[in-house]
Amino acid sequence: MKIRFALILAVLVGITILPCGAYSQEPTDSQKDVVLLFPQEHRNDGYFNKHDIITYMKTAKKLGLSSKCVGYSFINDKTSFLDKRGKPKFSVLILPGGIPQYWFAQHPETRERQAGINRQGAKNILEFIKAGGSSIAICYCGSALFAKDLEFLCSSIREIRNKKFEEYRIHRSQGLFMKACGIYAFDGILRGPQESNMKKVPGLPPYPRITFLPIKMNTENEIVKNGNLPSVIHQTVVGGGSLLPSKNQEIEAVGWYPNGTIAIGIVPYGKGNIILSNPHPNIAGDRAQFWAKQVMGIHCRNWGWTEQMIADGQKLIRDLHDPDGQRPDRRLAKEMLNYAYTKAVQSKAP
Repeated sequence: MKIRFALILAVLVGITILPCGAYSQEPTDSQKDVVLLFPQEHRNDGYFNKHDIITYMKTAKKLGLSSKCVGYSFINDKTSFLDKRGKPKFSVLILPGGIPQYWFAQHPETRERQAGINRQGAKNILEFIKAGGSSIAICYCGSALFAKDLEFLCSSIREIRNKKFEEYRIHRSQGLFMKACGIYAFDGILRGPQESNMKKVPGLPPYPRITFLPIKMNTENEIVKNGNLPSVIHQTVVGGGSLLPSKNQEIEAVGWYPNGTIAIGIVPYGKGNIILSNPHPNIAGDRAQFWAKQVMGIHCRNWGWTEQMIADGQKLIRDLHDPDGQRPDRRLAKEMLNYAYTKAVQSKAP
């Protein structure tokens, strides 16, 4: 009775209960399928997108895969990833959206030491994929970890907090793993927020703004074929970076933005693969509506938006809806996870 009352109360007050226990079958050492980075200390601060975690844990369950959330200590421990033979201990690592600058052991602004991914942790993730593991990196935030170079077409967090912002303010920097340990997996530029969604709104920064964009799917891609997906899927976009590969970088497009740049791409790295999913096909329908309101709240506050700016931004999303519904989005997210898992299992075969 007490548990039932608590669940009802949570719904009434609008609390999202993260299903790290409810949707996770605790994997044994011999069966770890899907691992999701979501540290306990960041569950309510907006630095990690909990909706990416919730939706992919549900997707894993539908595929019959075990899953669990992990924190920084897991990522920073080399023994978490590879066994004594150098084989991955699990199959898929999911890295959600959020504010990844704050995921590292050194604060990006004050340079103070803090809990987070350290240099060894960054190397661990890359070595896991190189050995045959798969990763799904979501939003601009996830792709920013792996890309060699970044371009951000918006004022920085610090500038917005100081009430200085403009569209197309170009910030260039190295990818976050490149900064942390001098290694990258995607030789190219990640550019965002998505230029297909850049519309001047007086008084509002271009990020974070939310919309649905028509993503043209690559009908020759294995994920699209296996899911029997339509040629265009409207998907949730916030940062939504464009993947701009260098001349020699191998990448297979899963889908393209309206401006023709790669929105979702598969990047091989060693024996493994990384799916860089800049839109959020895993967040669709009613959840996208709910999530949009949250982004235009805590996330905007993290970026320095004033309450008036937030109110103005929320006006823009009142009529926001998914033109083709949630079904094709969720099928795409499911097929991406199925692809990532299958490829990782195949890489383990003798």
